[in-house]
Amino acid sequence: MRGPYCRSVAAPPNHGTPKQNAEWWKSLSAEERSAYLSVHPDTIGALNGLPADVRDEANRSILTEKRAQDQLELASIPSEPGNKYTYITSGGLATKVYTDEWVAWNNKYGDRRDQLTDAVKAMGQIQKRYDNYNGDSTTRPYLLGFDDKKLGHVIMSIGNPDTADNVATYVPGTGANLAEIDGAIHRAEQLQTKAAATDPLHTTASIMWLGYDAPQDVMGDARDPKFADAAKDPLSDFLTGVDAAHGGNVNSTVIGHSYGSLVAGEALRDHPDIPVDNAIMVGSPGVGVNHAKDLNIPADHVWAATAKNDLINLAPPPAGFLAPLNPKEYMHLFDDHSILYGNDPTSDDFGGQTFHVADGKLPGADGFMPAHSQYWEGESLANMATIATGGKP
Repeated sequence: MRGPYCRSVAAPPNHGTPKQNAEWWKSLSAEERSAYLSVHPDTIGALNGLPADVRDEANRSILTEKRAQDQLELASIPSEPGNKYTYITSGGLATKVYTDEWVAWNNKYGDRRDQLTDAVKAMGQIQKRYDNYNGDSTTRPYLLGFDDKKLGHVIMSIGNPDTADNVATYVPGTGANLAEIDGAIHRAEQLQTKAAATDPLHTTASIMWLGYDAPQDVMGDARDPKFADAAKDPLSDFLTGVDAAHGGNVNSTVIGHSYGSLVAGEALRDHPDIPVDNAIMVGSPGVGVNHAKDLNIPADHVWAATAKNDLINLAPPPAGFLAPLNPKEYMHLFDDHSILYGNDPTSDDFGGQTFHVADGKLPGADGFMPAHSQYWEGESLANMATIATGGKP
């Protein structure tokens, strides 16, 4: 009965705008909504403009089903052979090598086992937010998007963006994927906590938006704008959907970190009507424009910061990669404003605002470029929370 009945319910608009999606949902009866949600959670979970609690219910059902499927498949993989290594003796010397049995197992199951292990762990980390939820409405998690296609996509809000006074949407950068989602969500949680303390009279929802395929290699893919080119429209639609679902006066801030600042910058650049009040760019290789005014919001609402010890400071303009031996081009590697994707948003030439952050750890002190990951702590976090709640650091 459920299938035929659901087929009688009008489908959502084909490639509808967030406003059209919202109007479609409002046109359905409670029974029709329940039926469509139960049969098409993948459609409902991805529809920008729908209420956060509806999308959350849909995406959590997808998460639960996918997690169970992956756990079953993982359990079906034969155990790794115990005799992983053997020794080959030649000329009196013994060399340690993999056994033929282990090589055969690894070729057939190794990569898939690792992939499933990472996915199950990541989905468990998402579910942990619900298991540990203490009933405080301001910190309730909302899963606004989820799938495991390619590197995986997750959108999670801490607090309800439909009712919050402030909504901050964080776009992660290079290296972001499903396997690393716990740290990305934790950053959204940190910002929400700090924003609540900064402005206790107003509510803040903090969103982690991994709705795109991020580059995974700092020295390779991150030098290609194609990932941002593909992400700018989905980000714009999402932010427009947040505004449509809210239906009120919300202070919206987009936060781009690393390559995510290019995604945010392109979305603002190419969508003049995007409902964003403030932009924060941290550890940025450039945001796709040379001047803050080109982001279509007031330049004094565009904020940027880069830690002194963040190796992103060494990001040269494209010519630096393409013609490093040309003296005229090489000189540009050392100017004070031009970097990989336009003028440095922390430079005077860019024309936006800057805020202070700590120097950060030195390269190699705790990984390759630790300062690049330290913006969600100390003074930097406090300043971002101030901006996200409508203040000036």
